[in-house]
Amino acid sequence: MRILILTCATGGGHLRAAAALEKYIRETTTHEVIQMDFLKSIGKLLDKTICDSYLFMAKKTPSLFGRLYKTTNKDNPLADFVPHTTELLALQLYPRLAEVAPDVIISVHPFATEMVSSLKERRRITCPLICLMTDYGVHKAWIAPNVDAYVVACDDMVNDLRRLGISKEHIYPYGIPVHDVFFDKEDQAKLLTEMDLEPEVPTVLFMAGSMGVSNIVDLYRGLCSSPLDLQIIIITGNNKKLYKLFESEIPNSSKKTKLIQFTTEVERFMHASDLIITKPGGLTVSEALACNLPLAVFDAIPGQEEDNANFLQTHDMGVRITKENFSAVVSSLIEHKERLRRMRESCRTFDKSRANENIVALAVRLAKEFASYNPNISFSTDKGVFNFRTAAIIVQNGKLLVTKDDSVEHYYFPGGRVTMREKAEDALTRELKEELGVTVAPERAVWIAQSFFTPTGKKQRYHELCTYFTVDASGTDLITRGDRFDSPNEPSVHFAWFPFDELPYIDLRPAFLKTEVQNLPEHTQFITIGD
Repeated sequence: MRILILTCATGGGHLRAAAALEKYIRETTTHEVIQMDFLKSIGKLLDKTICDSYLFMAKKTPSLFGRLYKTTNKDNPLADFVPHTTELLALQLYPRLAEVAPDVIISVHPFATEMVSSLKERRRITCPLICLMTDYGVHKAWIAPNVDAYVVACDDMVNDLRRLGISKEHIYPYGIPVHDVFFDKEDQAKLLTEMDLEPEVPTVLFMAGSMGVSNIVDLYRGLCSSPLDLQIIIITGNNKKLYKLFESEIPNSSKKTKLIQFTTEVERFMHASDLIITKPGGLTVSEALACNLPLAVFDAIPGQEEDNANFLQTHDMGVRITKENFSAVVSSLIEHKERLRRMRESCRTFDKSRANENIVALAVRLAKEFASYNPNISFSTDKGVFNFRTAAIIVQNGKLLVTKDDSVEHYYFPGGRVTMREKAEDALTRELKEELGVTVAPERAVWIAQSFFTPTGKKQRYHELCTYFTVDASGTDLITRGDRFDSPNEPSVHFAWFPFDELPYIDLRPAFLKTEVQNLPEHTQFITIGD
């Protein structure tokens, strides 16, 4: 089975969730897994524009970000803007999805969910779609009409989704995927000794890289002024400016402090700590909870981070702190060990250690269910892609009706893929109804063609079986719609009438149709195209 995970770099949480799930699939199953940054697949400029805009608003204008978050979570024209925009971008993403030909798609970003949902609506994509939410609150941007399952972080989100019209049987509170190392039990005393810290002294961890510069230094100074006996670990990540500030600050500190710039072993420092001070990003929260580590969260971005902070506070797994109350709140937690113990126990009870396992099992089940009823007869192997297609030969007034869509430059005959247990002629009637808005019945099969080709811009070889039927459309209005017109149901699909004498000069595929369509055989012919 081929699993496609769609993600993007608007915040590290989406990427970390996707990476954790991908790693689990590769290491514990035989399934093929592909992770794709959908924005980069559409275009580098779009990716940079959206990612840079998100980071700018989140860091520089958080209040504006919060207002947009709340506004788009209500019924209004602005909230409808995102689905309309992603619908247009979906057609640009489709060629990459078609090339991968996944058996199931797992989306960890709302934009990707909207795009795939749009393609499923158009029957371009027929595999199941799983929406994996990476925060502890529900926003309607995640909701799309063709999602087959919603995986959410906690039970609290189930009722929120139901209020938005999602049925309970489509909601799975499995949790956010994190790497298994966060769930591994570690000997805290041993870890502290290896880090040259005191095993018996309470340890506070600062995940400081995303918290700004001045704020985190002030918080550190405030904590160092506390009379309590404690030690501190600071991870600055890629924030080089902050690292240098702490390099000069720590020698003058009254508290033993270990400074880390960048590490791929965050879990070791979490397991070594009694309390973490951090921003409440969805993945950071999930990783800390996996380590049974209580959180003190600071500087939450209005929107999803506020939802995460409120979730922690509601379930006694964390507290919210401000610059003004920081020292008092943290000191109180360290001093009152029973309160910290209760919070750790709440974290332990919130057990999502089987999130990866459950998500993969869900993906497998949905893929099997989809394969058992009405899927397109299309599948991918290591040798290429197979399609079963049916097409219409529609001629009126000496002109041939052909079609193309925004994902290709060439023309082809109207029609589409046949689904399992569906007759080719019934599939053709259905496809023409969907794309042209007319109800017609095929007359006779003219060709059964097997084609071997590699689509432009793709690497995979295709093996396609297509049945070509004559269709009498004289009782419809197709000829009166003009020489060029769009599908009434799918604006990205375009139609054109060409006189026979113009066919040699257009890019019509398969190419044999340019000449043979003018002299249809009396009996059905089986032909082979390509090699």
